[in-house]
Amino acid sequence: MAPLPEVPPSPDFRGVTFHEIQARTLLNRMPGSPPGRMGWTLNPYRGCSHACTYCFARDGHDHLGHDTGADFHTHLYVKTNAPTVLRRELRTGKTGDRWVMVGTSTDCYQRAEGRYQLMPGILRAFIDYRVPFTTTTKSALLRRDINLYAEAARMTDVLVMTSLGSLDDRVWHAFEPAASPPRARLETIRALRDAGVPAGVLIAPVIPHAADHPAALDALVDACAEAGAVTVFPDVMRLSPGARAWFLGQAARTLPPRLHQRLAADYADRRAMPQEYIRQVTEHIHARAAHHGMPAWEDYMKDLRMP
Repeated sequence: MAPLPEVPPSPDFRGVTFHEIQARTLLNRMPGSPPGRMGWTLNPYRGCSHACTYCFARDGHDHLGHDTGADFHTHLYVKTNAPTVLRRELRTGKTGDRWVMVGTSTDCYQRAEGRYQLMPGILRAFIDYRVPFTTTTKSALLRRDINLYAEAARMTDVLVMTSLGSLDDRVWHAFEPAASPPRARLETIRALRDAGVPAGVLIAPVIPHAADHPAALDALVDACAEAGAVTVFPDVMRLSPGARAWFLGQAARTLPPRLHQRLAADYADRRAMPQEYIRQVTEHIHARAAHHGMPAWEDYMKDLRMP
């Protein structure tokens, strides 16, 4: 990708520098993906103004010559030619019958999208070439494009996954300071379902000790079901090497000491919680979802592919 001159910060993005780049390719192959499954990823942005303290994509900023802390949400890379490059790649039939996953690393509806408006062109390309796709986001900005999602859902398989790990505003403020509020994300799910667009919830990350109480998880799943979610995918927080120091530093600054100490003990020398803990949380969420008739993501996708 050849860099273009940097765009200086604007009053709406004080302290943020945009690096506008020209992408040579947009679709990234997922090795070993079988036909009809998730096969490609697509990310029009690098870095993310949501500033989620746990984000694994922080590791990638190190390769760009930035730190994995504040630089992650203050130096944003924008693939300004994304719709054009995607259309060129889809024209060749590159994706076959495999799904494209949009926004797997950084949020494709972060605030920068309000300025650059890359997603409408990306969605239009999927519609024109009838490519099945998913979008993952924490942002209510997606509602701007609901008409395009509704059109896409009439042409091909579509699934919008809203990432939401807690209904507690304290958790949102501490760990996802610039993402949309939890209730706004639920309203986005409801708006998508009202428009006939399949929408599920990535219940992630479930943050140990802060958002893993069974009653809180039940309330979250209940709210997702009430909003019309068609499936859930639970995921307990993992910390990549690039995110650990920033996450624990921010936790020390913003969290009650006891909570910070428990998180520091759990993640000081490992990326993930023990498998038994992950199994218990995952089974609890799936059981509550089944109570509402919401299948696990794997089962939802399996049924979707049936003739």
